[in-house]
Amino acid sequence: MHAVYNPSHMKCLVTGGAGFIGSHLVDALIARGHRVLIIDDLSSGTRANINTKAEFKKMDIRNQRIAKLVADWKPDAVFHLAAQISVSRSVNEPVLDAETNVLATVRLLHAASESGVKRFIFAGTGGALSSEQTVLPTPEDKVAQPQSPYAIAKVASEHYGAFYRKTRGLNFASFRFGNVYGPRQNPHGEAGVIAIFAQRMLKGEPVRINGTGKQTRDYVYVDDVVRALLSGLKKPNAAGPYHVGTGIETDVNHLFKSVAKLIGYKLKPLKGPADKGAPLRSALDGRKIKRELGWKPEVELDEGLGLTVEWFRSRTV
Repeated sequence: MHAVYNPSHMKCLVTGGAGFIGSHLVDALIARGHRVLIIDDLSSGTRANINTKAEFKKMDIRNQRIAKLVADWKPDAVFHLAAQISVSRSVNEPVLDAETNVLATVRLLHAASESGVKRFIFAGTGGALSSEQTVLPTPEDKVAQPQSPYAIAKVASEHYGAFYRKTRGLNFASFRFGNVYGPRQNPHGEAGVIAIFAQRMLKGEPVRINGTGKQTRDYVYVDDVVRALLSGLKKPNAAGPYHVGTGIETDVNHLFKSVAKLIGYKLKPLKGPADKGAPLRSALDGRKIKRELGWKPEVELDEGLGLTVEWFRSRTV
């Protein structure tokens, strides 16, 4: 039998806990006195990100042994952040994306429901579901049709979570992120344009802007995202989905100029092809999470960019 739900002292399982957002979440959980088990295959996360006070299991979330691990460890709460995060890769490899982002999630949901997990918090996407096709900033009930396998998988996972909530009593909630940025973001991919800009500019390397550069996103600082996830522990019956963003559109050309100014970068950007499967504009309406969980973003873009650039500067030779 599990102890009574106590949000001040819990056993928390974090998939993707060696990654960018996951490692910040793990740090915050441990700072609040929770016990944490990280599952991560280190495909994009790193050992350097792992909090030494956390337990760690190197495992691909597609591994079917994850059910036994959940059953043996018996977490009170699961934060599911591990995912295939590249939109373009999902377009090119939709089967791989579905195996990682749908099937693995369903297995974890099932294992959590079988093991008596009291809270299951899922990292969804708001950025890929908000677009110029709908109202901007986009509330939860007005999202666009998903345009990529990545977005399709995230929506499908929310439906599976709702199924487990209704039929198995699993307290599932989805938190749909805007474009998260900040320290520890992996600059070796497509997901973190700010991280890519910062690292390349600090090295004096050329920077490429895909498409016109007028495409907009809602950039939300990682510490704000972690606070949003933690707010989900306080009300285990809150179902979401919740949009976690600032409601502000920022285009890539503006980001380029802002980061270049912080760094003193003088080169002109190169031009690349427009991204496939991604909306041209995106911003999230966060009034629901403010109303139900008391969360709102606190870090403005200029401050967050400064903090991010300083982190990359401290690690760039």
